[in-house]
Amino acid sequence: MAVFLANVGVNASHTARSPLFGDGSFTLIPIPERMRWRRPMLRLRDLPEIARDAPEALGRIAVHLDPDFRSQIPTYGDNCRRAARAFALRKAMPGDRIVFLARLHPRATPPAFYLVGELVVAEALADVVADPGPGWWDANAHVRRARANGAWDSFWVFRGGPGSGFYERARPFRREEAERLFEPPWNWRPNRSELQTIGSYTRTVRPLRRLPGAE
Repeated sequence: MAVFLANVGVNASHTARSPLFGDGSFTLIPIPERMRWRRPMLRLRDLPEIARDAPEALGRIAVHLDPDFRSQIPTYGDNCRRAARAFALRKAMPGDRIVFLARLHPRATPPAFYLVGELVVAEALADVVADPGPGWWDANAHVRRARANGAWDSFWVFRGGPGSGFYERARPFRREEAERLFEPPWNWRPNRSELQTIGSYTRTVRPLRRLPGAE
């Protein structure tokens, strides 16, 4: 079984922040889409359980809800053919796991990275260059966006099986976890913060050498 780490949700370049609450629960705010909202895309106000923890002014913007653990069928999509950051996911097979990393903001301490959920790959819809018609992929953000603007750009969509979903509590991902889960070792430069280093290395989807939490 292979395990991949994917960085998701809003980051330091966005106005919104994904909050981490005192009990370890969290809200993952999806990144905004680059195009204006058109059906069947989602707006932040279409997701009340998320919108309540985001600035009200952002309610009308189109958002990229990915991974989607809100729908009946969990999915995750990425541009595995065109975007170098996602090339590794082309090797994902049924039974493999995609673990999601997010930048979360506690109330009283600085932001940090946390593991927030995972998708257990059941199957993949690969290299989508035309509307595949109705199917388990319908709710995925990449399919919604392509149906809105007609740009079927070879993206991939992964269907999640049992075990897929957000964790009840966010799990810290610090230098200690990075050095245990990755090889070769990362370069921790003295002029960069731990947060900056983790953010830089995880812009690209990376295979892990073991499942987080495993001995």
